[in-house]
Amino acid sequence: MPKVTDTYERAYEACSVLATRGINPTVKTVAEYIGTNSPAIISPAIKDWKQSLAAESLRRLDIPEVPERLVESTIALWRLAVDEAQLTLAKEKAALAEEKIQLNTLVGKSEATCQAVQQEYALYKERSEQDRADLRAMLQQREDEKKQLDAEHGQVLQALALAREANAALTGSLEETQRTQQRQQTEWEEKFDRDHAWHLTRIVEERERAKQEEQEKIARLEEALSLSRQHVATLNGYLDTAATSTGELRGELKAVKAEKERMLKELDGLRSQLSEGVQAGFEKDKELIALHTEVQNLRTDHDNLQNLLGKKIEELKHLKARQIKPK
Repeated sequence: MPKVTDTYERAYEACSVLATRGINPTVKTVAEYIGTNSPAIISPAIKDWKQSLAAESLRRLDIPEVPERLVESTIALWRLAVDEAQLTLAKEKAALAEEKIQLNTLVGKSEATCQAVQQEYALYKERSEQDRADLRAMLQQREDEKKQLDAEHGQVLQALALAREANAALTGSLEETQRTQQRQQTEWEEKFDRDHAWHLTRIVEERERAKQEEQEKIARLEEALSLSRQHVATLNGYLDTAATSTGELRGELKAVKAEKERMLKELDGLRSQLSEGVQAGFEKDKELIALHTEVQNLRTDHDNLQNLLGKKIEELKHLKARQIKPK
């Protein structure tokens, strides 16, 4: 950008050049000539040039050898320059007034804008102060949280180290426990195999023994059955004798006979069941036990019946003895 003094000098020289070309120097013509629109500098330059031209013209008028026509031309030129200067001055004043009005308008708008900007700046400053305070508080809070996190991080690292130590110890203990459990499992499996074989042997032995005992029980029951039949035959003889001697005991004898037949049937059925149980083998062990229980009950009933028959026989003997005495 050219300096102010350079613009003034170029504007001053342009006035002389334009006047030589017959052009009235004005702010517009000078600005177009020098290529710089700076009325504040060009206007004083034009004014100074015109004053210098007038002074030069007056100085020449004092010279005697100057022709009259030249003086008249100079005076006419001076008047023309003065008129032009006044016209230019009026135009410049009007332009300055218009520019002043525009500047005042711009100043008013600028002042309003400045006030709005100041208000916005005040609000922005207030918000900035609040944001700064909030930011400081947030930073302080973050710093406290960072300290707390650092402390917690240290605790976590310490706990992690302890956990790793405990994990190593637990891993060793777990491995030892696993080895112990594996060893115990192997021992238990061996013991189970031994016990299982022993129990299988015992089961076979117990089944054989139970089978032998059942066979012996069957033999004893058959023997008892044979004795019972003999007793029944004896009782039948006594009953037949008693039936001919008394009518009071007929009903009881019939009941005893019916009970005898029932017992014989039950004994035959029991013998058949026992025979079937022996043939069924090991799968009928539970049934043999139940049958054994039933046999015992039947033996109890048989003993009771024998006692009853014994009592009846004794009564028949006493009755027979009473019947023989009158003869």
